[in-house]
Amino acid sequence: IPINAENGLVAIPLKEVEDGHLHRYAYTAKNGTEVRFIIVRKGGSAYGVGLDACEICGATGYIERESQVVCKLCDVVMNKSTIGLPGGCNPIPVTYGVNNVQVQIKQDDLEAAEKHFH
Repeated sequence: IPINAENGLVAIPLKEVEDGHLHRYAYTAKNGTEVRFIIVRKGGSAYGVGLDACEICGATGYIERESQVVCKLCDVVMNKSTIGLPGGCNPIPVTYGVNNVQVQIKQDDLEAAEKHFH
C-alpha cells in the first residue's frame, strides 16, 4: 500500500494492522526509491515493524503463507515474536512508536533506509 508522510511521520492506523496478518507498505523516498516496510501484530500491544528486506537476502521481501511470515528468496519462516529484532533473515528493524490509534515511523528513518533498496 503506498503511504505518504505528514509532518515528518508516516502513520498507520492500528485498526489496519491489528489482525495478526502481514501488512506491506511502500514509502517513496525523496530520491524516488520505494522503501517497503512491513507491520505485523505479534500479540497484545506488541508489533513487529521492519523493512521488507533483510541483511542476508536483500530487498527480496516477505510474504504471508498459512499465517506465517516467509522470506520470498530463501523460504525461511520467520518467528513472529522476533520480527523487529536484528539478525538472520529477520526484516531489518525500523524504529517506531505506537499511540492509542496508530503506528508511527519517522520519515527520516525511512529516508535513511532507502539504501537497502538499490
